[in-house]
Amino acid sequence: MNLGLFLSVSDSLTKQTKTGQLERLIKYYLQPYSAKFNQIYLFTYGDSGQKFSLPKGVTLVPKPKFIPIFLYQLILPFIHFKVIKTIDVNRVFQTPGGLPAVIAKIFFCKPYVVTYGYDYVRFTEIEYQPFLTLAFSLIVPLVLHFADKIITTYQNSLKNYRTVTIHNGVDPRVFKPAKKPREKYLVLSVARLVNQKDQQKLIKVISLSKFKDKIKLVIIGMGPLQKKLQNLSQALRVNLTIIPNVSYTQLVAWYQKATVFCLTSIIEGQVKVLLEALSTGCACLTTPFIGNMTENNVTGLIGTNPKQLAGQLDRLLSDQDLNHTLGQQARRLVIKQFDLIKMVQKEIKLLQSC
Repeated sequence: MNLGLFLSVSDSLTKQTKTGQLERLIKYYLQPYSAKFNQIYLFTYGDSGQKFSLPKGVTLVPKPKFIPIFLYQLILPFIHFKVIKTIDVNRVFQTPGGLPAVIAKIFFCKPYVVTYGYDYVRFTEIEYQPFLTLAFSLIVPLVLHFADKIITTYQNSLKNYRTVTIHNGVDPRVFKPAKKPREKYLVLSVARLVNQKDQQKLIKVISLSKFKDKIKLVIIGMGPLQKKLQNLSQALRVNLTIIPNVSYTQLVAWYQKATVFCLTSIIEGQVKVLLEALSTGCACLTTPFIGNMTENNVTGLIGTNPKQLAGQLDRLLSDQDLNHTLGQQARRLVIKQFDLIKMVQKEIKLLQSC
């Protein structure tokens, strides 16, 4: 059985290398896939002329350099029709990247499985991207309509469609607590520096904490709001350090030494960085976004506005027993429900059933 893989729109192995995610893709997806499928064709939106060390049986199909991405989505199945014809099932990692799979199904009768991870249209609205809002409002229903199987990462995230729930996951064997004590006032966040992540709120939360003068806030991520966040932290006298993207394995050490992990997003799906923090036993403080897998006062603390979040943060910084208990219970949750290796095996069985 041969498998086609479509990365998200504009994504490539080159980009995943820069964001520190390529190692994760290879270890937890491409290697298990290659053990179960004869041939795997990986379609990306870049990588022309590049070489990568991929598992046996995985063939990179890069985008030609001078074809615009949107046009390439429409003509990809025809440019690579000899490859497409040999594929038994296609896997679309995120719904907006599903146009090539739709066309391959219509013209070549190739089934596909797609993940609906979050409200893509709402994300673009928050980022003030009207063209993408319009495009996604047309593309997403089309891709879902023609899909043979739809994966959702949390229940009830998509109405009016038959779906299969397969959670996002993390490897608890890698993301585990350290034996060293945590840095008492180190507060960590890992996210792109964009409106949707609302790090402005996080900085305001720190400024309202009674431990403000002791807290070291570290945000790992890149994005267009970096200067704005730095200016806000200076104005509110918050000790902020922004670190560019690091590999997912390097993140482990940060989760292990942070006393609190914070995520103050406006909207999220079942976000992987929160799973990683939970898996390391780091006490987590979040806003109540729809894909949140934590339970307030059980596996983390949840707050809505800066004042409430600041109060919750102070509890985690002052009550070591609470901090430790929430971290332990969070790790047990991950081991039981969000083991990435088990999630990928469920996905493989779903693909083989098409």
